[in-house]
Amino acid sequence: VLGDVLCYDGAAAGTSYFALSNGRTEASENVWGSALPYLVPVDSSTDLSADNYEVTLTLSAAQTGQLLSEGLGIATDPAAPGQWFGEPTLTASGYVASLPVCGQTVTGPALRKALGLRSACFTVQYQNGSFFFTTRGYGHGVGMSQWGARALAEQGQTASQILAHYFPGTQLRQ
Repeated sequence: VLGDVLCYDGAAAGTSYFALSNGRTEASENVWGSALPYLVPVDSSTDLSADNYEVTLTLSAAQTGQLLSEGLGIATDPAAPGQWFGEPTLTASGYVASLPVCGQTVTGPALRKALGLRSACFTVQYQNGSFFFTTRGYGHGVGMSQWGARALAEQGQTASQILAHYFPGTQLRQ
């Protein structure tokens, strides 16, 4: 594909990639606020068998409070850390769209960035003074999964087929 350009509707497509999905890619509008017709959720279930598909990050309540303050300007109540996080709203692909954090609504991508999480597909548990953030996948989730592309290539798919899978409606042009 060297020298080829991936196009949508006659123009060069803005292609993005990331390491590893949660088994399904994410829609661009859920991460960047802008919907592109070729950056839509697609199956990437081969990612489920990747090394480090699921990783748990453990942070003390003090560390979590500091990161929330520094990254999002959220003040926490140190007397009630078990009440800091509410139930998340998920996207169709299973990533966190938003969740209540200390009375404010925060997007999954913003929390991912503030806490240094591997993915916006995560769960939060609090126990004995620590938060456990369990993530699935690695990266923003939009576009092509590198792990998934590798798996499809190992199954015999061509580069053109892989690009068509991860960027539906696009065409490879010279």
